[in-house]
Amino acid sequence: MKYLEKLIPLWKPARAFLPWVLLSAILIIAFWIRIQGVPNIPEGQFTGNDPYVHYWQAQIVSEQGRLPTRDMHRWLPLGRDYEQSMTAYAYGVAYTHKAITVLFPNVSLYQVSLFSPAVCFVLGLGVLCLFLYRSFGLLFSSVVGIFLATLPGVVERSAAGFSDRDSWCLMLGIFAVTTYLASGQTQSSRWRLFLTLTSGFSIFLGGMSWEGFGVFVSVILVMELWRFITSEEDKGLRLYSLWVCTFVPTLYLASPAYRSGEGFTKHLFAFVLMPPLVLLGIRAFRHFLITKSSLAEKLRPHARNLSLGLVLASFALALGYVWMQLGTFASTTVPLNQNELMQTVGELNKPDYRYWVFRYGSLFFLGSLGFISAGIHLWKNNGTVLAVFIFLFMLATFFRARLETFLGASGCQILFFVSLGCISLLLLFIAWRQGELPEQELIYVGMAAWFLMWVALSRDAKRYDFFIGLPIAFFTADLIRRVGPYITENLKNAQFLSADFKERLPLRVIKIVIIVVIVASLMYWKPAGEHATRAIAAATRMRQANPGDSETAKAFEWIKAELSPKAVVAARWGFGSMLNVLGGVKTVIDQDHYIQHWILLFNKHVRDATDARAALEFLKTHGATHLMLTQRQPPEVFLQGELSNAFVPVYPMDDFAEAGVKVWQIRYPPDIQLNPKYLATEP
Repeated sequence: MKYLEKLIPLWKPARAFLPWVLLSAILIIAFWIRIQGVPNIPEGQFTGNDPYVHYWQAQIVSEQGRLPTRDMHRWLPLGRDYEQSMTAYAYGVAYTHKAITVLFPNVSLYQVSLFSPAVCFVLGLGVLCLFLYRSFGLLFSSVVGIFLATLPGVVERSAAGFSDRDSWCLMLGIFAVTTYLASGQTQSSRWRLFLTLTSGFSIFLGGMSWEGFGVFVSVILVMELWRFITSEEDKGLRLYSLWVCTFVPTLYLASPAYRSGEGFTKHLFAFVLMPPLVLLGIRAFRHFLITKSSLAEKLRPHARNLSLGLVLASFALALGYVWMQLGTFASTTVPLNQNELMQTVGELNKPDYRYWVFRYGSLFFLGSLGFISAGIHLWKNNGTVLAVFIFLFMLATFFRARLETFLGASGCQILFFVSLGCISLLLLFIAWRQGELPEQELIYVGMAAWFLMWVALSRDAKRYDFFIGLPIAFFTADLIRRVGPYITENLKNAQFLSADFKERLPLRVIKIVIIVVIVASLMYWKPAGEHATRAIAAATRMRQANPGDSETAKAFEWIKAELSPKAVVAARWGFGSMLNVLGGVKTVIDQDHYIQHWILLFNKHVRDATDARAALEFLKTHGATHLMLTQRQPPEVFLQGELSNAFVPVYPMDDFAEAGVKVWQIRYPPDIQLNPKYLATEP
């Protein structure tokens, strides 16, 4: 205790530098964890399939300055239509590389792509921590930062080598939401304008990067709906109009996918651009009714009732649209997609309880309790009713498998949608009854929306759980912030602490020590989940180098060395972009599922072939010059039968029959003709 007392006088001079030192340390730790797996990644490789397509696109941008309308190295003979693809991440990587080489000419595009996930995550985390520091203080911001730096579920998809666009999109989502919230907190009109434009521009970049970025837009719209319903007059209508004009017309003009989307982009306009326009419309309409219309005097006292009515009417119209378009979602929307191909994608599997514990320790549970606690604290009795439905939502999501043993799959599904619907309606009711919230408390509304949307998506597809880390860390930190003072008050009256110590040691220091102990326990104590002990493993072992040091990698090396860049190699969809990047050849199908029906046709007529003629017709129609299969015992039609001479083994030349990876050159007999049915894009 004496040593601790000696340090107290040094606290005040160091306090000015402490925030920057502590936040910098958190960012350094987050980056250090995420680069631990780099030594295990062979040169030129990544830790997944999708990173190769983004790197391939970045190479094209780096060499040509822009992507072509169609990439004629993929999805032959039609080519990959880039007008229907969100490619801003590839541009970001390519032009970041160009900027870096001005000062460091030896840095390669591959190195920039390799480290980009970790860098993007750290940039996003830095902005988030600064925002939370200004809003809630250093301790709260640090706890959130530490959790996000170490949660395995967050580390896995933001580690160096997993050069997909997840970290990029999370970074842009954080930029968009935090700058929008900050614009409402600042008193400076210039800063408010700058932050609003920054938020809109971040959404523009995000909208050009990923089809699912509309979820982040929806988070902001929920906060705006809250402001709209709780206010008697439309404050900030001009800024909101500017925000909408920053990204809605620019996205519409910049990408044909927003004007006439196909496949995964079919509903982009309806789900990304239409909601902010509708909200702008009803805000402007209410503003007219309560200020300009002949009924202004009568309607002005009922402005909030009018707001609620307009919102409910808009929701009814939106539900009507979804109901009418429900049939089209089966082929364009994940996780609603249940077709044959998507059911084979591991990232779209449903997570179970062990999955949540492994990736988030106890924080997924504590974050849910923190959400409940925050609702009760903010909204009292209404928050208590809300807590019941949040608890049911949590049960139907995180404890789904166990709940299904009692209610059945359909019963659990009904409980989930009922709880989610009741939460939404209750939040509308609370907003209508509550009145206007301070800007700081509006952050809770945004985090609640973030939590509900991404957790709901993650419930049916593991792919989305990367994005739930932020609200889980936020609400867990908020719960700890409420528990800390309670324990401190009890210690204040504890008999084992001397009166002199209590007098000389500030309660604030005791509270900080308690919170540090709680955080450390959650991170390293086994009963609490000890998630931090798996942080390094998440960066090094949860995502292995692909293809790594394997027979497939050696086959790619041979293809790169022996085949012409004009060669077209047909292989299963997971090898598509790796063949482009590592093999330097053209391909027929790949992992971005641009034309899902072609993948199914390849599986039926080539991978599982029983008819050599059908296989040859499919391959010739797509211009394939070579075939690569990885089954140890491939279909006999490629080795035997009347047309077996068409498939000439070229790799490996030794012990071909027993090889794990086989490559054939295809010599088409004269009677094999192109068949248009193999170019059909739908069944």
